[in-house]
Amino acid sequence: MAIEIELKLSFPAEALPEIMRHPLIAGAPREGEPDTLDSTYFDTSALTLKAHGVGLRLRRQAGEMVQTVKCSAQTINGLTRRPEWESPWRGHFDFSTVTDAAVATLLTGVRDELVPVFTVRFLRDTRRIQPRPGVCVFAMIDTGLIEAGECNTQFHELELELVEGDDNELVRIAEKLREALPLAFENVSKAQRGYRLAELRSLKLTPCNKRNFAAS
Repeated sequence: MAIEIELKLSFPAEALPEIMRHPLIAGAPREGEPDTLDSTYFDTSALTLKAHGVGLRLRRQAGEMVQTVKCSAQTINGLTRRPEWESPWRGHFDFSTVTDAAVATLLTGVRDELVPVFTVRFLRDTRRIQPRPGVCVFAMIDTGLIEAGECNTQFHELELELVEGDDNELVRIAEKLREALPLAFENVSKAQRGYRLAELRSLKLTPCNKRNFAAS
């Protein structure tokens, strides 16, 4: 099990060039090449996993399929800490790596009921920020689209993920970036937005087919 510690910042689409020019981003080496990530989130038709604060996705990244299980976590000013379990996709759901017994039992119990609920497709450009020895943060610039049937919404995010160092390093870097850039702390995850779209779709609300539908 890994503990994911991250901080999300949202920005308007037109701010992307300015973000890429910022010294903290432009001066940081790339962590691999920019990549398009395709994720499909699964749940039961009754959204049982969502009700228990569990997320399940399959993601295609760099030509490989990866299964990820995440638990919900409290997010304050964009800073999130939560457990996650990743494993290679072998053509079927395998929850043997999930070390939380309650989560594993829940997933195993609904395995035969799982269906795709929404998809997230985005371009990710990752930079490695190392302000001093013992500190490493991945800065991931994500721009893409979340879709649930005919409902969709765009997003533009800068996600800071702690690799090495103290949690406060994420806040320091975020504040440094926010001094010069139109960035706002984002407390709503991609998965939460996807579920909102899926629920709107099930209600057949007319605004749901508009791009950039507000995730409020």
